[in-house]
Amino acid sequence: MEVEICLQLLIFAVLTVHFCIGHETFMCTTNTDALKTKTPCSNELEEEVRSLKVQVRQLQTLLQQHENSHFTTIQGFPRDCLEIYRNGTRTDGVYSISPDGRCPFLVFCDMTNGGWTLIQKRVDGKISFYRPWDDYVSGFGEIDGSHWLGLEKIHRLTRDGSQIYFDMENYEGKKEYLHYKVFTVHEAATAYKMNVDAFNYEGNIKELLSYYNNMKFSTYDRENDVSSRNCVSVLDGAGLWYKDCWRLGGLNGVYGKRREGGIGYWTHSKKTVPVKNVAIKVKDLAGQC
Repeated sequence: MEVEICLQLLIFAVLTVHFCIGHETFMCTTNTDALKTKTPCSNELEEEVRSLKVQVRQLQTLLQQHENSHFTTIQGFPRDCLEIYRNGTRTDGVYSISPDGRCPFLVFCDMTNGGWTLIQKRVDGKISFYRPWDDYVSGFGEIDGSHWLGLEKIHRLTRDGSQIYFDMENYEGKKEYLHYKVFTVHEAATAYKMNVDAFNYEGNIKELLSYYNNMKFSTYDRENDVSSRNCVSVLDGAGLWYKDCWRLGGLNGVYGKRREGGIGYWTHSKKTVPVKNVAIKVKDLAGQC
């Protein structure tokens, strides 16, 4: 039912966009026997139409597969946002993907920067990240706003290896980033253990994530860190991969809080650096077919 509603809304969105023929836009006028020619279609409008058509086709395929409930795999869906990008779509937005041929799910695609798939985003305080284990496994939030994609989906996206990129902005408006070329989240049986390689690290702050290499995921009701403190409790319920409670441990903290427990990271001297907005995104390994 939800798929049918989404499909109807997307088709309506496509039909309500001014349609382009050749290099001209045609609009209905009060004279129903005539069409009024307007200015040439903008590239932006054409790209919006292209993006909406992609999403309509995805939902049509999903609806057809859904009606045949004996299917255990889903055909016709892109593996990730990079595949959609390579097929010519350049509009940021929500798309359906299936990394492994199993049930597809919605993600937000950063097409502006080359087809990254978002796994986390913090832009406001609407969504609480003080969540139990099951929520972090399945995902929560608004896929086009603040959200956590879900550990099972992240595992499906990164099981064969991926890049990971942290895009952050502090309260002074300064942009900061971390980019790792090799990142993997393993299956549920490992408590979604994470591996990251700092080789060829790029960023404008010191490298921080490899400190958590080979660590299991932790939430307030399932502690898997090796600290003498409960890192999730120290950081106001922020689920993440922990070893000890510093470096990048605060990225799922309380939005707007500018001290320990809020979104931020810690320098090697353990100085707290508050972060206003953060997006974490993944993409296929560089050079992979």
